[in-house]
Amino acid sequence: MRCDCSICARKGISMSMTTIAPEDIEISAEEGALSTYQFGSMTARHHFCSRCGIQTFVETRLNPGHYRINVGCVDGINALRLPEIIYDGQSLD
Repeated sequence: MRCDCSICARKGISMSMTTIAPEDIEISAEEGALSTYQFGSMTARHHFCSRCGIQTFVETRLNPGHYRINVGCVDGINALRLPEIIYDGQSLD
């Protein structure tokens, strides 16, 4: 899925279609390896690698505490070859 909101459209990444519940994800990273960016309503939390800048996952605005992952960060998946659905993030207030 690609979102067309102002930040996602500029990043051009493909996110997972379904959200992942907090109990179904394990986030392991070295101390200080992840940074977080928030904008607008300050609800969604975009997490990215503080070393290379790639957004790895987002805590969603519509379902806080649940995640969508950047499928380009999943070994064995070529995100450029997946069919895409555009999510209308421009319409969110």
